[in-house]
Amino acid sequence: MQFIILGKMGMNMNRHAMNFGAIMGVVFTINFLITTIKSLALLQYGFVVIIIYLAYRFAVHCRENVMEGVMSYGSVLWYVMQLFMYGSMISALVRYLFYMYIKPDFLQNQLNETMQALQGTPIAEIITSDVYQQTVEMMTPLNMSLQSIWVNLILGLSLGLVIAGIVKKNENPFLTNKFED
Repeated sequence: MQFIILGKMGMNMNRHAMNFGAIMGVVFTINFLITTIKSLALLQYGFVVIIIYLAYRFAVHCRENVMEGVMSYGSVLWYVMQLFMYGSMISALVRYLFYMYIKPDFLQNQLNETMQALQGTPIAEIITSDVYQQTVEMMTPLNMSLQSIWVNLILGLSLGLVIAGIVKKNENPFLTNKFED
């Protein structure tokens, strides 16, 4: 009977992560859109703080409202990873649409600005036309959108390792009776 409850709680946790992951997707998307406007680029740091805060608050909310006040380190870590996964998928879709239809020259402009900034530096001598051409070929809207998912998942893992240590709350072994049916 206990395994059925844990399974149902796990499904509820996943549903919770999906719902709140959608909110994270909106925040990730706003953060991305802010980075595309140079005059607003400093706001990106504020959104990093917002993302950290939301991940923490959503994990606490899940622990208290879905998991009945008890959530292991691994469960919190998995929950944060799910938040970032769902949020990243939404953000990646928006990025793809942005790169393809809203501002199709954005990636090429970013590469050109980077190359101009590197002129006169030691690394500029290393970059050959072949390296430049390979970079252009890799910087497709699809590749860049999918790459953002992996970057967000790595960030989610890093953040999740910390948040899990803060949010975890184990069941009190003295308050439970393991011998009851």
